[in-house]
Amino acid sequence: MRHRRPSNVALQRGIKLDKQNYSLAVIQKRFADALLNVDQAAQVLSLFAAPASPLGARLAFYRGNQTSIWISALASAYPVLLELVGAEFFEQMARAYGQAFPSQLGDLNQFGADLAAFLADAPVNKDYPYFVDVAKLEWRVHRAYYAEDAEVLTLPSLIASAAEKLNDARLIWHPTAQLFESPSASVSVWLSHQDENRENAQFDLSKRNYGLITRHLWQVSVLALSEADFCALQALTQGKNLGAALELALDSDANFDVVGALNIWFSAGAFSSYEVL
Repeated sequence: MRHRRPSNVALQRGIKLDKQNYSLAVIQKRFADALLNVDQAAQVLSLFAAPASPLGARLAFYRGNQTSIWISALASAYPVLLELVGAEFFEQMARAYGQAFPSQLGDLNQFGADLAAFLADAPVNKDYPYFVDVAKLEWRVHRAYYAEDAEVLTLPSLIASAAEKLNDARLIWHPTAQLFESPSASVSVWLSHQDENRENAQFDLSKRNYGLITRHLWQVSVLALSEADFCALQALTQGKNLGAALELALDSDANFDVVGALNIWFSAGAFSSYEVL
């Protein structure tokens, strides 16, 4: 029986091809493990025919690139959190997060989905519990940017078309619009880190916040809401008609400005259409 010669590609890559040869899947798994855990580097280096010294340096280079990718991906999704904790802490956090929650998808825009859960269990949460809420808000903002687009329903259009059935209208939310509720002042923190609000921002970090996240012309905005605003908009997300939702707002705040609130909600682009059942 003639022995099959190893392929030129395998030889060029320096992989040992002997009786102990591993499958490609095993090699890839060990390589990935070595990137996440430096203590496992020796195991993967033994799979290659080249001397361990240059291979170790190359593996460290790969590991450094991976960390840089983690930092860049998280910084893109969490710019306010980066400002809050500083670059050095953020880099350490990104490294620890990447090891605890390795990317499961090719789309790095999804990489930071579990950061709020990671921070909730981190020591930093004891001293800065609002970091978790800021992270939750920033992830909503990040995902709103990538949400599908749709037509925006304007208030004059709704009034003209619904006419006397306006109170019976059930508003359909725009794909980019989301409500946000936080036990801490995460909305105020986020807004204070936007360019137009950086000066003289003062607020109580322990105050419950409500917000409306929308996107207009690929620019994501966060609108601070009152509790009455939130009650009404939450009712609309639950399928209640406009009249019932506004009644809930008035129950929450007898001085609730119905006309002003409607103009703000619709100007923000919160809805895409409506229906009357």
